[in-house]
Amino acid sequence: MRLKCYSLFLIILSFLCLHSAALQSNPLPDTLAKYSNEELLDRAFSTHKTFYLEYLEKRKLSVDETKLLYQDLGRMLISEGKLDSALVYYNKLDSLAINTDDLTNEVVAKLSIAELHYRKKEYKKSQMVFEAAQPLIEKLPEGMNKVLSKAEYSYFYYLSGKFDLFIEQNLKNLQEINKIEESKALKGVDLDFLWMGKSVLINFIAHGYTMKEDFASAEKYLNESKAIIEKHFPDDLYSSSLMRKLAFGQLYLFKKEFDKAIPYLQEVINLGDSLSFKEYQYKARVFLAIVNYQQGNYKEALKQAETAIHSQVAVADYIDFEMEALRYAYLSSKELGATEKALEYSRLFIEQDAAMNDNRKSNFINSFINNLEVNKLEEDIKSTSNSNHLLRYGLIGFGILTVVLLLFSFYQASENKAIRARIEEYMDQMDNEAVDEATIVVPLKKERRTNEQRGSQANEEIDDKTNKILDKLTEFEHSNLFVDSRMSLSYLASYLGTNTITLSKIINTFKEMNFNDYINGLRIRYIIDRIKNEPQFEQYKISYLAEVSGFSSHSIFSKAFKKSTGVTPSQFLDYLKDEGR
Repeated sequence: MRLKCYSLFLIILSFLCLHSAALQSNPLPDTLAKYSNEELLDRAFSTHKTFYLEYLEKRKLSVDETKLLYQDLGRMLISEGKLDSALVYYNKLDSLAINTDDLTNEVVAKLSIAELHYRKKEYKKSQMVFEAAQPLIEKLPEGMNKVLSKAEYSYFYYLSGKFDLFIEQNLKNLQEINKIEESKALKGVDLDFLWMGKSVLINFIAHGYTMKEDFASAEKYLNESKAIIEKHFPDDLYSSSLMRKLAFGQLYLFKKEFDKAIPYLQEVINLGDSLSFKEYQYKARVFLAIVNYQQGNYKEALKQAETAIHSQVAVADYIDFEMEALRYAYLSSKELGATEKALEYSRLFIEQDAAMNDNRKSNFINSFINNLEVNKLEEDIKSTSNSNHLLRYGLIGFGILTVVLLLFSFYQASENKAIRARIEEYMDQMDNEAVDEATIVVPLKKERRTNEQRGSQANEEIDDKTNKILDKLTEFEHSNLFVDSRMSLSYLASYLGTNTITLSKIINTFKEMNFNDYINGLRIRYIIDRIKNEPQFEQYKISYLAEVSGFSSHSIFSKAFKKSTGVTPSQFLDYLKDEGR
């Protein structure tokens, strides 16, 4: 979804001048020497093949032509997933821009190099290059190039999960573009550049709203982007169109409107085949795997997931597409009964999960955001009066902040103490209940019935049929069948040889809870036992723990865990790590 603001200009220019040729596929000639520079560019854009541009590089070009060529080559190589080759050309562009005092191209090069290092998971290098671009962007003259550079710059807010900040910055960028448009100072190709840039920027905003699950706002902005393209570029088949189609597919996937998502995602895959936009195609395949799995089409889900795994592209995105492809390959294989495949993809998922250094990535992003805010604060301070009033207010603010931090620290310490007490109470309860195998884990803070007379009366009324069902329930509690995500009251009743009404009544009477709490309690005890006895489980993500214990989602697992233990899964894991268990 990245916006290459200056190379985008080249796309628009070639699109306007070579529109008809851009929809055709040209065969590779025996020799390229007979083609002019313009013809080579034409063929490169119409076929999306880099060898035309690589041949053009060998010719004698002006400095400006060379810079444009490096941008084109870098952009095409990124779309093909050839990151190291793209890095070579953007480094060439950076050196050439520095040597010729070309601030605009230096910004393009540095932002692109920062992104490439991020895709390659070289976070420290990415941070260094990206921070070097920050002061250069501020020096750019006002206009479209500066606005779109700011948009490119804001993408790192998205990567950190700061979706509100990402949306806010790009709404400001959109306001600036609207002012430029209203001034009517641009004409011809420059005006087309503005419309295309505006369309892509609106896609950015829509994507931020999708990630926030504000679907109404996301759809509104996507339709605005679509209207701009249909009005000004009705035959557009370049990255802006694919970006929008993928955004619609993702929006409907997140909204769980799967039938609406499929046509958009399939179209991205089809266009990706013809235009070599491998990154968009890769993302669409992962999304299609998720859609098909949710619809119960496990064979197609596995096909799309495996294709994505084998054609993996390094992307810079908040969503970890590599992990999602492995996850749905595993889940689909499991549903299809392909045991060997399921085990293999499960192993790959766990290995990849363990290998990921989330803290390193998180620290990079958080420190980066903090640096941005510090820099903005410093600029604000420089632009205001350095009077004693400012200093006095600053000291007062610092004093208030110190008091707030102390109070927060005290509150946090008290809360941590309370959390530890709840966990220790729960662990003691588990140990005590282990003595009585017929008793299962119940939510903390729920008092057991202690009326001996009622208990005695209930025991007298237990008939043989009830006794048999209770015995079978005890066996069920030790069988781990409850981790099957399909487990339901009717399924268990059938398994125990009774009906749902009788089983529900027995569970309510003798287990003192409803069916859902009963199953969830078993699952929570099961996963806690595994965490305690298998140390590697402490390192797994909560989403994986939820899946292993039979919950259908991270959120349902967390809610059930809190209800049973009184604390969240994260707090429980932190406690175990602190205790060295």
